[in-house]
Amino acid sequence: MQIKNGRSGATAPHGKGFLTRLARDVRGNTLAIVGAALVPLAAMIGSGVDMSRAYMAKTRLQSACDAAALAGRRVMQNDTLDATVTNEARRFFNFNYPQGLYNVAAFTPNVTRPSTGTVRVTASTTIPTTIMKMFGFNSLPLDVSCDASLSFVNTDIMLVLDVTGSMGDPLSGTDKIVSLRDAVMALYDELKPTQDQLEANGLRLRYGIVPYSTTVNVGALIRAASPNYLADNVEYQARVAQFDQHIAEYNGTTGSPQSPVNQTYGSAISQSDCDKYGRNVSFSGFSPSATSGGGPAPALTWTRTFSNNESTGVDWGWSGAPDTSGTNRSCRRRYVQTDTTYTTVYHWESSGWSYEPENIDVSSYKLGNAVTYATSTSNAESPIGGNFDPLEVAQNAAGEPTSSATWNGCIEERDTVDTITTASGYTIPALAYDLDINLIPSTDAQRWRPMFPAITYRRSAGSSQSGSGTLMSGSACPAQARRLQAWTRADMQSYVNGLNPVGSTYHDTGMIWGTRMISNAGIFADSPNVFNGMPVARHIIFMSDGQMDTDSGNYAMYGIEQNQRRISGQYSPSESELNGRHMQRFKMVCNAAKGLGASIWVIAFGTTLSSEMQECASNTNQASTIGNRDQLIARFRQIGSNIGALRLTQ
Repeated sequence: MQIKNGRSGATAPHGKGFLTRLARDVRGNTLAIVGAALVPLAAMIGSGVDMSRAYMAKTRLQSACDAAALAGRRVMQNDTLDATVTNEARRFFNFNYPQGLYNVAAFTPNVTRPSTGTVRVTASTTIPTTIMKMFGFNSLPLDVSCDASLSFVNTDIMLVLDVTGSMGDPLSGTDKIVSLRDAVMALYDELKPTQDQLEANGLRLRYGIVPYSTTVNVGALIRAASPNYLADNVEYQARVAQFDQHIAEYNGTTGSPQSPVNQTYGSAISQSDCDKYGRNVSFSGFSPSATSGGGPAPALTWTRTFSNNESTGVDWGWSGAPDTSGTNRSCRRRYVQTDTTYTTVYHWESSGWSYEPENIDVSSYKLGNAVTYATSTSNAESPIGGNFDPLEVAQNAAGEPTSSATWNGCIEERDTVDTITTASGYTIPALAYDLDINLIPSTDAQRWRPMFPAITYRRSAGSSQSGSGTLMSGSACPAQARRLQAWTRADMQSYVNGLNPVGSTYHDTGMIWGTRMISNAGIFADSPNVFNGMPVARHIIFMSDGQMDTDSGNYAMYGIEQNQRRISGQYSPSESELNGRHMQRFKMVCNAAKGLGASIWVIAFGTTLSSEMQECASNTNQASTIGNRDQLIARFRQIGSNIGALRLTQ
């Protein structure tokens, strides 16, 4: 059968019919299209595979870069990029991204310091392609960059430092107090770049310092806040002078000399003897006459004055005398008499001191003025009788030896309770005003008291009064505490150089005042929650070289325990009992500090880390035992690094 083209009866040529049929037949088009699309499709799939490999490699590179930057910044000291920083950064980079992973080309991470306090790590390499090589792309570039810096919010750091007597002992060849000074400066140097960064942005990093031992030296700080926070009258374990001897005393008034009186010797005598007679000097047959008499007081007394002056005192053979010639003649003399009359006055003398509690006016002493006090009553005379404290003796009596004293700034704590034991919890009793960190004084019970060692005496345990006592003038007083402030390096160095070992270990003393001085309320309120629109982070670094070491005979922040019983309620508590009660107070205040949001770091330097000290730290990583100077410096630097929020900034 023939198929005709267009017209009936016509037959199409054979070649033209085939091509026409081929053009009109679509059954083979799909294969052609697929064949034509294989090339771009292969390129797309290949790029996806190669790009996926490149993405995984770059993600791994970026993680390694981040770790390297953080590691490098963590070991950077004094904002100096040195070999230690570079090597540590590269070590972390290579650990997290071993060379050759994903077949990337060999590379060396580059470590730089682009700005203050920042470590930057960069790396550049290439990753070979697989499928994309067919299209002329042999490799893909990989570049990573990351910065790490110490970025703070406002930061307040309170250093609570044990400066007890044992800090003067050597540890591994260096006195512990010297190691402490070096460690504080290492902390300062670690944080100085951050301090500069914060200040440049209107924020701040500040330090406060509380050196502690048997007490703390905060008197000048309290007085600067308000003198009214210090008591005007304080009961001290002192002594009183008993002016109980009423003594009469006669005040004499001497009159004018009277007219001369003539006396004639009873017989004629030689001129030499007459001269002696005139001078009231003995010679043969004559003994001198009395030159004074009368009395005793208050009766009149008199004195007579003799002279051999020929015109006024003696006449030998005077005209009209019984014997006027020869070797023996009559002799007369003259004397002048002066009378003294008396009035009677009375005074009081002391029979000695009584050692007992005494309320003493310290309104001038607390202001830093020198006050005079009596040191003895051996020659003292008072116009009135009674019992007087040493200041009153100096003010009211006369003739006594005195000395003067100026307050050194160390304090006795305000009122507390004696019911806190090792079994107590963490709730601070309402009447324990000393542990109420933010309580502002309004009564004498709530006010602090200046220590007055020059007039304070320890008596026998249990005695309310004694005839003897031990003067507390050698009581320990550490260096003055400092409130939160921005420090220059020179000022910080000067301050720590002035820290000297003295006194015994009372941990609660240091923690009470460290917490009080970093609080956002109370008499100082130095650490607000927000400054210049940014939050404030609070840190307490507590360092001690010993365990709690109390003594009931010490003159400490709570007075003399064996006489006042403020902590134990006992006249003779055992050392372990007293230590335990003080340690419980330490635990209570640590808990209060955490309630303020403070992060607490505890360092046991050359001693064991007690359970109470461990508990005081904010976590186990913030409590440490340190064995020598180098370790202490390293720990302070590590704390400085951790206090700052070490983070990636790019």
